[in-house]
Amino acid sequence: MRMMRRLLPFLLLCLAVLLVPTSAHAAKSQKKAIWGPLEIDGESQFPVYKDLGVGTYQMLLEWDKVGVLEPLDAKDPEDASYEWSDEIDTAISEAKGSGIKVALSITGKPSWASASDYKDFVTAAAKRYKDVRTWAIGDGKVSPAKDYPRMLDDAYVALKAANKSNKVIGANGNTRLKLANGKEARMDYFGTDPTARKAPSKSSLNALKKKAGDHKLWLGPVSLPTSEGASFRLTQSAQASWIKTAFKLIKSDSDVAALSYRKLRDELGAPFTGLMDSDGEKKPSYNAYKQG
Repeated sequence: MRMMRRLLPFLLLCLAVLLVPTSAHAAKSQKKAIWGPLEIDGESQFPVYKDLGVGTYQMLLEWDKVGVLEPLDAKDPEDASYEWSDEIDTAISEAKGSGIKVALSITGKPSWASASDYKDFVTAAAKRYKDVRTWAIGDGKVSPAKDYPRMLDDAYVALKAANKSNKVIGANGNTRLKLANGKEARMDYFGTDPTARKAPSKSSLNALKKKAGDHKLWLGPVSLPTSEGASFRLTQSAQASWIKTAFKLIKSDSDVAALSYRKLRDELGAPFTGLMDSDGEKKPSYNAYKQG
């Protein structure tokens, strides 16, 4: 009886440990980035991103939509002409609650603006979204292309002035990176999309590293279609294998900052690139991403 009294606290402790619920969520990884909806049918998708172990949620900050009218003080985020996105505020709030970071990709240019106005808008954006630390500049559609190096370098200076911890993803499909003085525009990460029929290999990754020079790689946004309507098509198992191989390759590679995936769910009328189908059923690629 005395022995049972001595063992009882130990047995109760063991029982308590066994009864503690374990999380099925993947461990969060800063190597994992994703583009996807804030909510579907009124339900936040951040619990899904948390389940996947997403480290960074990416979304657009569209200059041409925020600055439709020319501001009086372009550096002031409180200027009456600016119409900041409520969706970004929502994303930052919900991401913070899930332990996920938000990265903004600044795209577009208002009709009234020139490349020289870009740095002022970036300054205002950095003040407006103080919790954002990762910024992608351009998406391969900057026109004329000759303006991109100056815009990237100006953005780098503005973002570092706002907060030294800010990181800048450059290139992003833009091939012109040299300034008028012959120097390369500054950036922290070299953004490039490795989407292809075959999954990345050591040799293909080394080729991208060579292209990136001294910068770390930000890979993506990757889009792997499992339906017709794209330049190539994978089976669902091949899509999953691609993702699994890619994450295995970059997991311990300090030269790769992240791999970003384009879609959470398939969309009707578009190539099916999601980790889930349009009804929310998980495809094999969902677990491949989660385990990555």
